[in-house]
Amino acid sequence: MEILELQNQIASRVAQLPQIRWDEIRVHYENAILKGTRFEIFTAKSLLNGESHDFTLPLPILDLLVELQTIKPPGQDEAWLWTEFTMHSSGKYRFEYKYSTPPLAAQQAPFV
Repeated sequence: MEILELQNQIASRVAQLPQIRWDEIRVHYENAILKGTRFEIFTAKSLLNGESHDFTLPLPILDLLVELQTIKPPGQDEAWLWTEFTMHSSGKYRFEYKYSTPPLAAQQAPFV
């Protein structure tokens, strides 16, 4: 599957989550190995009328994120380690791929 197709699938599935009302959704997803330990960590927030609410991503969406990481973005030589996904109620969405040490995993890595 191509990167754009996977991104569209993730956005579509997030938009269809039945229990969530939102103006904007923000997902922070990390999947990296630090100090020999794999860390898969995410946060998911919905924003509605200025209020933020945490929610849990269903496993099928997490599976798509894992698959997305196997595809290198155009022009990149390596897989990303974490991403920020933002989607607005207008339907516009954006993935920002990051290659530096994932911040949430780094907080936990010293204790491994």
